[in-house]
Amino acid sequence: MSRVLNKLAVNATRLTRLACFGALVAMFVAISPATSSAQSAPPSSGLDVPTTKLLAIGTFTAKGTPNQWKPLLPSEVRDTVRLYLAGKIDQWYLKQDQSGVVFMMNVTDPKEALELLGRFPFGQAGMMEFQIIPLGPIAPLRVLLTEPAK
Repeated sequence: MSRVLNKLAVNATRLTRLACFGALVAMFVAISPATSSAQSAPPSSGLDVPTTKLLAIGTFTAKGTPNQWKPLLPSEVRDTVRLYLAGKIDQWYLKQDQSGVVFMMNVTDPKEALELLGRFPFGQAGMMEFQIIPLGPIAPLRVLLTEPAK
């Protein structure tokens, strides 16, 4: 019985934390400068952030069968290591379903990232395609930096 009560207490704590997080996010959105009616700039300007990194999600194409990519794998890994050592790739992961890779890149131009990744053997052979997602700071955090009205 005490195990069931402990489980319920843990679940209640998790739900409370999730609700608090949701309320915090809603508060940030509600008081974000982008939603202020007194602002003369376009609504999205309060959320504009610089691109600081790119998330590159690589997925094998129909050509990317194991029989096709296995012979190229050593070259693919060497090219990946070279970009890592050059500081262009910050982190690298294999997707859990093994359908491709994910790179956190220290590049801010999506075209540059696609060009770099397209030089890899899998890219040259048309066996992998990348989705590039620009990332930047969380804009609503600016609310924490504004001075309260006097």
